[in-house]
Amino acid sequence: MDDGIILRDERKFFISRIPKQTKEEIIAFANEEFCEDYGLCIKYIWDTFKIWKTFFENMDYKLNHIIEILSQEEKKPDKDEITLLSGRKVKGGKNKENVKN
Repeated sequence: MDDGIILRDERKFFISRIPKQTKEEIIAFANEEFCEDYGLCIKYIWDTFKIWKTFFENMDYKLNHIIEILSQEEKKPDKDEITLLSGRKVKGGKNKENVKN
């Protein structure tokens, strides 16, 4: 019985059901960048995938943190405006137009 496992040569690695265009792109990439070393090419692709996966898994957290920081900046009061106890707002502080050198 042949169950698809090759024990004769441990250096062989067969992958089936790859779309033709993808297979051609991987072969061309391995030929150009890795001197036809398909194993090193697959290792590079896998390592790059792991980096991108880590990056995108943390993307939601990073975006939420950025949104939180931006929303806090929007809530900061204008320093040129003072709110009195009565609730009335008064323009105050140094205004660039009123400052003389």
